[in-house]
Amino acid sequence: MRLIFCAALMLNLWVSLPCLAQEINPDPESAVSEDASTSTEPEQALSTQFDLVENSAIDSKIHDLLKNHVSVLNRPADKITSSELRLLRFSVRREIANILATEGYFSPLINFDVQIKKSEKILVHIKVELGPVTKVTTAQVNFVGDAVPPELQQSIQSNWGLQKGATFRDDDWSHAKTKALESLTEHSYAAAKITDSQATIQDQQADLSVLLDSGPVFRIGELRIQGLNLYKPWLLDRYHPPVTGDVYSRESLLKFQRTLQNSPYFSSVSVSVDPDPEVAAAVPVEVLVKERQEHDVGLGAGYSTNTGARGEVSYRDRDFVGDAYDLRSVLRIEQLRQIGYADIYLPPRLSGYLDSFGVLFDRSDISGLLTATSSFGAKRVITEDSVERRLGLSFVYEQSTVSGDEETHAKALVSSIGWTWRAVNNVFEPRQGQITQLDISGATKHLISDQNFLRLYGKYQRWIPVATRDVIILRIEAGYVLAADSVGIPEDYLFRAGGTASVRGYSYQSLGVNQADGVVGGRVLTTATAEYVHWLEANWGVAGFVDVGDAADHVSDLSLKQGIGMGLRYKTPAGPIALDLAYGRQTEKLRLDFSIGIAF
Repeated sequence: MRLIFCAALMLNLWVSLPCLAQEINPDPESAVSEDASTSTEPEQALSTQFDLVENSAIDSKIHDLLKNHVSVLNRPADKITSSELRLLRFSVRREIANILATEGYFSPLINFDVQIKKSEKILVHIKVELGPVTKVTTAQVNFVGDAVPPELQQSIQSNWGLQKGATFRDDDWSHAKTKALESLTEHSYAAAKITDSQATIQDQQADLSVLLDSGPVFRIGELRIQGLNLYKPWLLDRYHPPVTGDVYSRESLLKFQRTLQNSPYFSSVSVSVDPDPEVAAAVPVEVLVKERQEHDVGLGAGYSTNTGARGEVSYRDRDFVGDAYDLRSVLRIEQLRQIGYADIYLPPRLSGYLDSFGVLFDRSDISGLLTATSSFGAKRVITEDSVERRLGLSFVYEQSTVSGDEETHAKALVSSIGWTWRAVNNVFEPRQGQITQLDISGATKHLISDQNFLRLYGKYQRWIPVATRDVIILRIEAGYVLAADSVGIPEDYLFRAGGTASVRGYSYQSLGVNQADGVVGGRVLTTATAEYVHWLEANWGVAGFVDVGDAADHVSDLSLKQGIGMGLRYKTPAGPIALDLAYGRQTEKLRLDFSIGIAF
């Protein structure tokens, strides 16, 4: 009986073995792998190439994401064995799943279609079905630490980047947490941190929760300045540093840093705080500066169709006679004009005013008018946001001769006020926005002047973007001098037109009042420009333009001259260089307008 029972047990085990083997190795590839591992024959390595099958149901962004980040899709064919292929397919499947999970797809279908070509090459086609996308069902943002104002809490919750119904993407999840944290660290709570964050994913639903610890409220303490050698610490006070005792604001630190960086005294600036809760009541502000070199000498050369070839030398001393007085001087020799000037800029006042004073000597021989001007004066500039306001007082003495006639003299003590409103997307290379300028100046015989006059001048320029890179440029300027006569008024306060940045197609300052064989300034000016610039590539462009304008002694004498033409544009860090060929309709001549300068 015992013998019969043992025989039956062995028979039962023999029948069950195939079933057990099938349960242990449900994947046929695993069975093949097992067979291969016990084989003594070496496996043959074949050239293997992977590709991703196009699927119209997959967004091009996700398709490109897979093509760019799945490693086997970005390398040449490689010789591998069948065992290595099975392992590689497993890692590729996991790699694709991880990538798709970052886009909110947690249950994709990934299949491999293996094709063997002539027993020499294997092509593996990867087929991907995304499956359902995971959506955000709940998002909770909670706060601990010092009492965060309810309005700030509400703002953070309202601006949370992954609201209910949004697709859950890993990048969006990280970005939402970062933005929520920055809302605290940039305003009052420099030591804020995320103490807990969870994303629970189940059945294509994402439940999100974030816990923000605000930490204590930070207040500004003392300035700790490093890097000053030439200048005194008081200089930084002129640039409106954060005020001791004020609530910490990251923006106030950045604004102070930008202001110092834009000053003439420092080449690099870093402003920061150490977010240590222990010093929150008066956190020190660390200011690290690198001073610009005190002296600069520059050489330059250039050419313009306005005044011909030129060479210049410049000298700058940023601590002239101490106390951070900034001396800027230039000697420029041109074919038609020679100019030398020296200006001294004082450090900005606590009120924000920037004061300067200087002298200038200017000699020119243009359109038959020879002038020699000497002047000295002072100016104050007040800048508030996008508005610049200027106040000035200068004394001008001028000697002039028209085509060899008798020399005349004019002097004036001129007071002036001016405004410039800037609203452009880029100061050096505007493509959108506008600039408006208005200047008023005048003199009286009662204060060492030869003539009573009031000069009004305005200019408006607008940039209108077209398509992705083109731009329309519109410009209009007008000027008028209220005076009994132009005699006794220095030429700098009268008007002439023509040349680059005026009416192209006409010689520089050739439009004005004809006198003998020369052209002198008039009391009335008007010019306008319409220009279209088409950029062929990043730096090169072509332009078409129409200019009109004239200068005269009376409004009734104005006869608008027209210039039409085309030109080339080349972008540089200091702004576009223009080469224009214009046709003057009144002169019936073509004229080249061009300007370029090189610093050594």
